[in-house]
Amino acid sequence: MKEKLWTYQYGVLVLANTFNSFGFYMITTILSTYLTESGIALSAAGVIVGMFSVTSLIIRPFCGILSDRANKVKLLLISFLLAGMGTIGYSIIPRIGPIVVFRILHGIGFGISSTVLITIAVYFIPEKRMGEGIGYLGISQVIASAVAPGLGIAIAEITGYKPVFWLAGGFVLIAVLMVYICRRGLGEEKTGKVIKEKHAKQSFCLRDIIAVEALGYTLISGVYSFTNGVITAFILLFAQKKGITGISIYFTVCAAVLFISKPASGKLVDRKGLAVAVYPATILSGISMFMLGHAEGIGIILLSGIIRSIGQGTAMPALQTECIRTVGIERSGVATSTYYLGGDVGQGIGPMIGGVVVGSMGYEGMFDICGILLLSMTVVFYYLEKRKRRESYEKRTGKNYA
Repeated sequence: MKEKLWTYQYGVLVLANTFNSFGFYMITTILSTYLTESGIALSAAGVIVGMFSVTSLIIRPFCGILSDRANKVKLLLISFLLAGMGTIGYSIIPRIGPIVVFRILHGIGFGISSTVLITIAVYFIPEKRMGEGIGYLGISQVIASAVAPGLGIAIAEITGYKPVFWLAGGFVLIAVLMVYICRRGLGEEKTGKVIKEKHAKQSFCLRDIIAVEALGYTLISGVYSFTNGVITAFILLFAQKKGITGISIYFTVCAAVLFISKPASGKLVDRKGLAVAVYPATILSGISMFMLGHAEGIGIILLSGIIRSIGQGTAMPALQTECIRTVGIERSGVATSTYYLGGDVGQGIGPMIGGVVVGSMGYEGMFDICGILLLSMTVVFYYLEKRKRRESYEKRTGKNYA
């Protein structure tokens, strides 16, 4: 008989993650426009919008040690509050100084909460259903990314921008309220009082902020994020150059496929192992990028998106689960922050490198390079699996692995 996954604690965390993600995605598409219409120069608006990623990237390495050593539930509440304050704050004083402060608060809050929530959740997910459980947590962000941006734009067109920020902040505060009400059920008896005491007298070292043993899996997920950053930044320009219309549906189709593939991936990994998911996923994802780069119509572009989303939805939860399993639940905070660090870096540098490549090789060359990078991750994963088998054999037998 399967161990129960959908406990009330796990359900609270999934819902809290959904509301927090809604608050984030509702404002992503309108913030730069709001800032410029408030009298802030376009160049300054771009810097302010980008500060979120920079702040998250800076705070990310320290999220793991905070999560592993502090009271996780209190830390989650504080991080949600910071994100909510930042979101609502955008609408209060639309001038550069205050907006920068609120943007930093938002970035810190979102960066910490995304790490801490996972580290709490793993204490309520049965070991044999870890992949499935993490997959459903990822669904929260998929739903939000598919629905919230359009909702934010629609509300802004009817009521103006400020109510959108208040509603988005309200969603985050709902997450705060849910976690606060259920704080005892999510408390230290399950999320690490013993671990907190264990770490209390330990000194600070590199392994507290970076899980070196998980860097291989982080590299693979980082390449996926790199590709996502490239697609997000350039697919509209690529379609315009090709004379292809209706490209906005691409992201809706991808979100729908991710909604299905993420939990299915978790179940597959739990039953059949990591390799069954990652090898096909990286190959499919690589092929999809070659298809995208050489597409001449919306049909092939959408097909490439479906194939890529199947690959990404299969690989990403599996890799995140393996990071935690490799490092251990007692260091799930640093495992999660290391995993997300790869995503932050990949998503950030993807558009920058992509822009340089487009200038010399065109869009086709840029997408082809993404395909090559994804296919090369099958080789990286092969050596990671080989190392894992060697370490397991030597630990079990005390002999050198041939």
